[in-house]
Amino acid sequence: QDRVQLHQWQLWLSLERGADGQQHLLSESQRKLCCDAMQGTEVTISRLQRSVAAALAAVQHGFEEEHLEPRTGYSLDLALPSSRIAIEVDGPFHFTCCPTADGRGVRKTQRANRLLKRRLL
Repeated sequence: QDRVQLHQWQLWLSLERGADGQQHLLSESQRKLCCDAMQGTEVTISRLQRSVAAALAAVQHGFEEEHLEPRTGYSLDLALPSSRIAIEVDGPFHFTCCPTADGRGVRKTQRANRLLKRRLL
């Protein structure tokens, strides 16, 4: 898990910080270890994702499940690479509940790792 987080940080540095971030990049061999850890992360496909994939297959052929995005190493829930289309199926476990400012209610917010993934893709 630590190497996965390092990989995400390295992506952020290179994609968001540009030349300013280059001085903080790990060595090429260390970056490869981190990228390999990211790509080796076990993926669980939910029933919701399966149902979305089935619905997409009924209208468009060629969507790939858990497509590995080569630039970032992220696994995309559904992708049509030839058209550069990616779909992330975010079920209830991709959100966290937070109390509202007035303390009277609860609001759902996407988890930080999901927000980072969307930003980097």
